Amino acid sequence: MKASLLLSAGLTLSFLPNLGAQVTNPAKPAAPAGGAKLQLDAGGTEEEAPLKLDAPADAPAPAAAPGPQPLPDVQIPGLEKLSAAQRTAVMKDLGDVGTYIRGVRWQEALEKLTDIVKITGPSHYVENLRGAVFTRMRDFKSAREHFSKAAELSAGMGAEAFHPRFNLAEISFVEKDWDAARTGFQALLKEKATKDKSSLTLMKFKIMVCDFQQKKTADAEAILKTFDQYDDASPAYYFAQAAQCFVNEKKEEAAEWLDSAKKIYPAELNEVYNDSLVEVGWLETLGQ
Repeated sequence: MKASLLLSAGLTLSFLPNLGAQVTNPAKPAAPAGGAKLQLDAGGTEEEAPLKLDAPADAPAPAAAPGPQPLPDVQIPGLEKLSAAQRTAVMKDLGDVGTYIRGVRWQEALEKLTDIVKITGPSHYVENLRGAVFTRMRDFKSAREHFSKAAELSAGMGAEAFHPRFNLAEISFVEKDWDAARTGFQALLKEKATKDKSSLTLMKFKIMVCDFQQKKTADAEAILKTFDQYDDASPAYYFAQAAQCFVNEKKEEAAEWLDSAKKIYPAELNEVYNDSLVEVGWLETLGQ
């Protein structure tokens, strides 16, 4: 079970080696079987921006084994004071952190982050990643502490401050503190704290879930109507329909909506929304 964390730049470790960006381009999807009614209202006018979630696109196999790959040239605010050699060392260590997180090697990830901060000094990136690791460990008290530090360190840094603030709202969500989660996500939406449409859509979805959980059905359904069935960057429409079905105890119909999303969108995109359904208790595992 995983929270849908914004670890640093997008909805995953997008600045770490071996992770790239990709968006879907699905054909016009059909409604699920069983007479489920499609919501045709298109919604959202936010600026387009792809989720940074997916594996690189398929490519032909090289004729020979590739040599060492260069580390990504990523400009991380707060590292400008470091020498070129220090920046290279930090990026290599961040790559190791990504490997450890993907390998569920939490303690090694935390130890590597300690090594990084010895070079960088206080860093919102490091604190945000620490919080992410503790969240995956389900140590929410420690996670909140580090996300709060990240928010303090990134205050006044524009979009950089968005990620830890999202994560603090997400901690409230996984702890089922629906009022606090809604307040956190709504504040970010109102402030237009990010221009990334995928993140904006995800927050609206989570607010809708909070409303459903608190029996604010009219508010939840108003949000549901804003999701676009033909959004090629987010499966929110399908998951919103499934959420409404779960609320109305129509589990088979919910499964059909989720199956439709599975057929249209990459697993990485669906997993972000699956996480919310698992945290609420509508799904038992991410594989359902």
